[in-house]
Amino acid sequence: MTSMKKVTRYNLFFLIPLVLVVISKKETSVNAQPNETRQAELPAPPAYTCQKAPHPIQITGKMDDPAWQTAKPLRLTDAVTGETGRFRTEVRVLYDDKFLYVGFSCEDDYVWGTVTERNGPIWDEECVEVFINPTGARHQYYEINLSPKNVIFDACVLNNRTAQRDTALFTPLTDFNLKEMKTAAHVDGQLDQPGGAKGWTAEYAIPFTELYGAPNQPPKPGDEWRINFYRIDSPEKGQRDHYAWSPTGRVAFHLPWRFGVLRFE
Repeated sequence: MTSMKKVTRYNLFFLIPLVLVVISKKETSVNAQPNETRQAELPAPPAYTCQKAPHPIQITGKMDDPAWQTAKPLRLTDAVTGETGRFRTEVRVLYDDKFLYVGFSCEDDYVWGTVTERNGPIWDEECVEVFINPTGARHQYYEINLSPKNVIFDACVLNNRTAQRDTALFTPLTDFNLKEMKTAAHVDGQLDQPGGAKGWTAEYAIPFTELYGAPNQPPKPGDEWRINFYRIDSPEKGQRDHYAWSPTGRVAFHLPWRFGVLRFE
């Protein structure tokens, strides 16, 4: 049965001091089919070959470093259905011995945001998101989000969910902050002006040394991580469209068995 009740993304439950358990606001049922049925209809998670960057990438937010052109773009689609979204969203990924580089290019005619503090609720507005699992153990991964105003949300996530128990609680440890990460965002047009933009771009340089659990640091050719890329577009306050590289079948991003494969070349 479809639930029309809105769920607050981070409903808090005290399990032990200083640890908060949260439920994602992005996770509202969107049709009457059981979750298992919707996910069974999705294609297998995709794979992406991550090439070595020809040189260290300059993080400007504009994706204007020539190195980006050596990476094959991947396309984000509607997170629930896998169909083409209202706006085009592309992601490119590269790496070197120090960083995993991720670049988003987002079409958009209204680019905005009000949150300014780190680890604030940028998912309620507009942001791009990278979920990284270096270990292959689905219960622990990293969530790293960025707003058009270059506001960061980053957390180490402990997740009790499985495909059979896909609404169980998960815990983002927001005290985990990537100290050496570099990010930047750039708006093509006017910020905070409806109809005033053509889109926005965002860049990450994520340090391998702070992503614990990978078998090799830096990754070696042939290593495989699990990863997913998301975008939340907000045409107006209170309304959100959800995009994903590997669709999840419902408005929920914390489904690690749906993460795609990042294969290092």
